[in-house]
Amino acid sequence: MGRLLAVDGNSLGHRAWHSVRSERDAGDARPLTTGAVVSMLATAWQHGPYDRLLVGFDHPRNRRKDAYPEYKAARPPTPAPLTAALVELREHLLACGITVIEHDGAEADDILAAAVDACEARQADCDLLSSDRDLTALVSPTTRLLRPRARFSDLEIEDPAHVRARYGIEPWQYTELAALRGDPSDGLAGATGIGPKTAARLLRDHGSVAGLYAALHDLPPKVEAALREARDRVERNLLLMAPLPHLPVDIDALEPVDLDRAVDVLDGLGLDRSARRLRRAVLEPWAPPPRWEAPPPPEAPDGPDGPDPATVHDRSVPTTRDRQAAAHGEQDALF
Repeated sequence: MGRLLAVDGNSLGHRAWHSVRSERDAGDARPLTTGAVVSMLATAWQHGPYDRLLVGFDHPRNRRKDAYPEYKAARPPTPAPLTAALVELREHLLACGITVIEHDGAEADDILAAAVDACEARQADCDLLSSDRDLTALVSPTTRLLRPRARFSDLEIEDPAHVRARYGIEPWQYTELAALRGDPSDGLAGATGIGPKTAARLLRDHGSVAGLYAALHDLPPKVEAALREARDRVERNLLLMAPLPHLPVDIDALEPVDLDRAVDVLDGLGLDRSARRLRRAVLEPWAPPPRWEAPPPPEAPDGPDGPDPATVHDRSVPTTRDRQAAAHGEQDALF
C-alpha cells in the first residue's frame, strides 16, 4: 500500500470559502469553494504522490459539546452560506469519486486520527492535510502533518525532527503539552502560569501529565500549586483533546483517485481550471520542495539550564493505539 493523503475537509473548506470572497461578492455563480479545495489538493500532491485519498468532515452533532457545553462555545456561529458551501463541497467530492467520511458526533480530526491508526496497523505511510495544530500529536516516522501557512502553497511539513526542534518534545507528547497550556480557541483553560515552554520542560523531565502529578512533591512550589489547582481542567483537556476512539476507517477499501471521473465532474461544474490543476498534479508530480530546516526554536525551553530541544532523547515512541489507550476507557464512559 502506498502513501495515503487524509484531508480535513472542514479546515480546507473554511479556508477556501474565505479565499474566494471577492469572486463570490462579484456574483460568480460557480461552486467556488469546491474549486478552491480541489486546487489545494493539487498543491498538496507535490508531497506525495498519493495512492489513495480520503476527506473527513465534522458531523453536525459534536460529542464533546454534548459532554462539555463550554467546548468551542466562544466561537461565532458558522455563517449560513459557509454551511451550505460545506454541504455542497461534500456532494461534489463524492461525485468526483473521492471518499468522504463522517461519523456521528465526531470531528474531522477524529477521522484523520482513525486513518493514521489504520495505516500504522498496516505499516503504511500517511500524510495529514489540516491547519489543526492538535494533529501534531499524530506525527510519527510514518505520519507527517502538512499544515498550511499564510499562503497555501507554503505548506509546513511536520515530521518527528521538526516537532522536536520546534516544541522540544516528542510528537506523541503534544496533546499533553496542549492540555497543560490550554486552548483558548476551544474554550479550554489550562494550568495558570504554565505556558508552552514550561510545559515542554516539565514533560521532558516527567514524560506525561500522569508522571507530573505523580511527582508533584518534587516540583517547585509555584508549579506544584498551579498543577494542583488546575488538575480537573488539565485532565478534562486530555479527554477532550484525545481522538474519539473506535471510529472505523477502512483504508483497504479506498480506491485510487479516478482522475477522468473527477475531471469530468469538475468541468461540468465550470471548474475547468481546477480540473486542469488536479490532472497536472496527479499525472506530472512536481519535484519535492527542499527539506525543511529548523529555525531557532520559537518555543525553546525556559532558562539557560534547560536541555536543548534538538538533543531530546528518542524514547520508545508509542503507536497511535498506545497513545489513545489510556484515554479510551474514560472516553468510552464519557461519550
